[in-house]
Amino acid sequence: MSTDEERDRLAEQLAALPVHELVDVMRRVLPTYTEDRYGMRTNVVLASVTRCDQDPETILELVAWVDRDHYDGSLGIDQGLWENGHCSTCDIEVTSNGKRAFCPACGSAVALT
Repeated sequence: MSTDEERDRLAEQLAALPVHELVDVMRRVLPTYTEDRYGMRTNVVLASVTRCDQDPETILELVAWVDRDHYDGSLGIDQGLWENGHCSTCDIEVTSNGKRAFCPACGSAVALT
């Protein structure tokens, strides 16, 4: 078990990362929390929630993992989560910093714009 101080140090390190590096770290961690039970799969994922003061609609998108092979092993451009798309397999909206990514829920390739 870790202490509060150890978790605080880790949180500080994660908070210091630019978003594209944070997403890459979480890509390595979150899938380990996937559970398959009773014919159901549960994944822990990152999500992006956008609200606008003038519009009551809330936009919820899962954060997709960048297709590093498409970017020759790199994390893509550090531009924030400005690319948006739709996973046709899961029927969910996704966002990423890259135009080519993988759905965090099912692993399908998604193209974002």
